[in-house]
Amino acid sequence: TPFLTLPSESLNDLQKNLVRTLAVSLGGLGQILREQGNTNCIEPYKEDYDLVLHIGDFSGAAIVAFNLGHAYKDLPALRDLMQAERWYQRSLELLDERDRLGRGKCHNQLGSVSYERFNDARKANAPETELHKYLNDAVPNYHQGLAMFPPNAVDALAINHNQLGVIYDDAGDLDRALYHYSESIRYKDQAGDIYAAAQTRFNVALVLIQAGRLSDAREYAYAALRNYEVYKDDAADKIAK
Repeated sequence: TPFLTLPSESLNDLQKNLVRTLAVSLGGLGQILREQGNTNCIEPYKEDYDLVLHIGDFSGAAIVAFNLGHAYKDLPALRDLMQAERWYQRSLELLDERDRLGRGKCHNQLGSVSYERFNDARKANAPETELHKYLNDAVPNYHQGLAMFPPNAVDALAINHNQLGVIYDDAGDLDRALYHYSESIRYKDQAGDIYAAAQTRFNVALVLIQAGRLSDAREYAYAALRNYEVYKDDAADKIAK
């Protein structure tokens, strides 16, 4: 379309809406391809990004940048943590300061990139100093996410606390890990996600077993069992375990 080459300030409302419609279609295609694990998702995502930026839709561009971060972090054939970090950071820069939920999610994903680097380094038997560096990079972003999320964002808060629990557990700080695991369980219970709460309770039981705190582990295991029993046959394997 010829007007795509025109400066944004010279486009009328109709032309901007046409650009936006094209961008939405490209973004939808990118999303479908990414969910299929198809690396060809990058091209439509980037076209979408360029189009929405062209018409000054910064919130739309932030969403696309966030999805590009997911693609580079989560698709094995594309995996590039530097690119993932770049796109999550770009999303954060584009978001309105008032979008606390969106900005909190960006901080969470930046934390997850650092944690992915920690996992990669651990698999490669990297020195402890390098492992602690990645954990120390992850923690502030997750805490920044916590500070950003509104009180009613219970799903996001549950995920955030769970990840902090995992990180502090990996760092050997059991007390902080248990605090964040407990907060994650509280938010999952609040959201009515009993199955996810059961999974976290079960994982905490395993952590406590490894720490030799067997009576505490038993309490968490029984609590997980009670949660799973709500699902009866659908959770038979979990109940047996």
